[in-house]
Amino acid sequence: MKLSSKGQYAVRAIIDLSYYSSDNMLPVSLKDISTRESISIHYLEQIFFILKKAGIVRSLRGPNGGYLLNKKPSDILIGDIISSVEPIDIMSCTSKTENKKECGRKSICLAFDMWNSISGKIIEFLNSITIEDVISEYRYKQKTMHKLSEKSAENSTETKNC
Repeated sequence: MKLSSKGQYAVRAIIDLSYYSSDNMLPVSLKDISTRESISIHYLEQIFFILKKAGIVRSLRGPNGGYLLNKKPSDILIGDIISSVEPIDIMSCTSKTENKKECGRKSICLAFDMWNSISGKIIEFLNSITIEDVISEYRYKQKTMHKLSEKSAENSTETKNC
């Protein structure tokens, strides 16, 4: 499965929005997300238009406007974000997009069921991860790194005092 830049950027942008919106109280501008994530603001506008239609985000107008999550981070699945901007599938022949022709070999393809099963497992995995999970893991790693650097500084000070 190759995730396009649209799918990758949508996930990164929603994680950024959740992380920087102060528990979904402060709207976050696309300009700020663009700066932090190094994603073109024009591309973000296209992505957020789709995410808004999918009900993942909502917008607030005005001088302090921007975007907020439309649901709690614990209710937003990585799979939902990706599937709102592109189909999730590892093989084009198993893709379920409406304007795609059915593969003519499907009924005789020995590998079709295997590819279809793998696609299902990937979707299942992506639908098991929430935005809250990603942010909690990031915060845990940050806290752990902070503790390790404090411990290293303590050890360095103790060594100098010997």
